[in-house]
Amino acid sequence: MHHLIFITICVIWGSNFVLMKWAYAAFGPIGVGAGRVLGGAGVLWVLWVFWILSKKWAGEKDATATQGKSFRGGDWLALMVPVVIGSIYPYIAQPYLIGKHQDSAFFGMMVCLVPLLTIVASVPMLRVWPTFRQGGGVLLGLACMVLLMRDGQVRGMSGLDLMLAVLVPLSYAVSNTFIKRRLSQMSPVFMTAMILGLTSLVITPIGVVAEGIKPVSGPELWEALLVLAWLGVVGTGIATVMFYRLIQTHGPLYAGMVTYVIPLGALAWGWFDDEVVTGTQLLALVGVFAAIAMVQWPNRKADL
Repeated sequence: MHHLIFITICVIWGSNFVLMKWAYAAFGPIGVGAGRVLGGAGVLWVLWVFWILSKKWAGEKDATATQGKSFRGGDWLALMVPVVIGSIYPYIAQPYLIGKHQDSAFFGMMVCLVPLLTIVASVPMLRVWPTFRQGGGVLLGLACMVLLMRDGQVRGMSGLDLMLAVLVPLSYAVSNTFIKRRLSQMSPVFMTAMILGLTSLVITPIGVVAEGIKPVSGPELWEALLVLAWLGVVGTGIATVMFYRLIQTHGPLYAGMVTYVIPLGALAWGWFDDEVVTGTQLLALVGVFAAIAMVQWPNRKADL
């Protein structure tokens, strides 16, 4: 089942980047981020209420109490890590960079850095050391990302924008590892709803006051609204809770491997939307698949 969840996440998140570009036609980067977290939080809170009600209808009167035992007072402060580091920054930085350069494929491929940085973060935070093969695979992935950085420079992207792009996977890596270490006891739906809800309380007022809606109307506005609704409900809410479930059950390294497959979807959607796909990107993608094989290949000794 976890492999099916893995593939579903890759399909959904692979399309998120071009959808952010389309939503950028009517909304600024903060507005796109706010729409994502509002839609995601809304659908997850509805799912959570239905889950509680279904438990009560089934005669499990302590359903709410059970969750209450798993949510400790100190968890409020712990939730601020995935809120600030894993949500607020990437949800604003990604649409900003994609909208500015109108290149969803390039910035979609940048998330390949997450597994490498997850391994780095897991050493001090989880005391988990990578195997020699895992380390080699992730280093190969890093070499491929160096190719992409060079490709970005050739396209005229500034060093600052490339640095902002690299900080996105770094924020995801730290946040994912922290969730595994500190918040594994929480229900994935409840935890994701809390994270997205708290994030929306921060960035939605800023987006409304600072950006509002761009001067568009008619079909263009409705298209952007529909895209933003999909990004929120499916691309952020449903996909994120599945991702956090993978973190809790199989660890941040396994869950982070989705970022090796997501670029394939981002590249395909970018090509479909008439974006320039270079030979360097394709070469890096081949290297990424080789890295996947090295990191994900089962350990034969463990099967004996």
